[in-house]
Amino acid sequence: MAYLAADERRRQIVDAAVEIMAADGLAGTTTRKVAERADAPLGAIHYCFRNKEELIHLVMERGAALLQDAFAQVDPSRGIEATIRASIAAMWDWYQQDIGLQMALTEAGMVRIRRGGDPAEVYAVWDPFGRVLLTDNLRLAVKAEGREPAISVEEIVRFVLHRFDGMTLEYAASHDRAACQRQIDLLADAMVLLALPETTPGAAR
Repeated sequence: MAYLAADERRRQIVDAAVEIMAADGLAGTTTRKVAERADAPLGAIHYCFRNKEELIHLVMERGAALLQDAFAQVDPSRGIEATIRASIAAMWDWYQQDIGLQMALTEAGMVRIRRGGDPAEVYAVWDPFGRVLLTDNLRLAVKAEGREPAISVEEIVRFVLHRFDGMTLEYAASHDRAACQRQIDLLADAMVLLALPETTPGAAR
């Protein structure tokens, strides 16, 4: 077993955790399975991470960081339509990077829902996974354009995120990128028409 620097070993273990969570669910994700998938000694898991919960938290942090990177090209100064389209494209780019990661994040989210508690706190789990980025960018776009959309920013964000929840299952099951891309295009057209009813679909593409 080759020696790996601590940072590289941690990255390798998080990669393995993503794969196990996607395949076996959170309940089936054990430190032993992760160690085997990472080709790492079991002791390395306990050396690098305090417990399984920290490892899961780091999987979620990775997902949020990759989404942040995907949104780097979204420019709200271009206005509402361009921001809706660019944001939906950024979300889709993030999904295509690693559908296993999306399944792992969905699994972690479902576990949090089952745990229960204050609904506002449970719903806030999704803040780093598009809700904050979409909301902030759309509000900046509204300000830049100097007018309000026909439906609220909050409604736009909820609609988009709910469709992407379904996309996790659709893309993971079918692996049909072309069909899913078509759905993404339709989602963007629909949101633009709902937000800006006077817009000709695709005019700002």
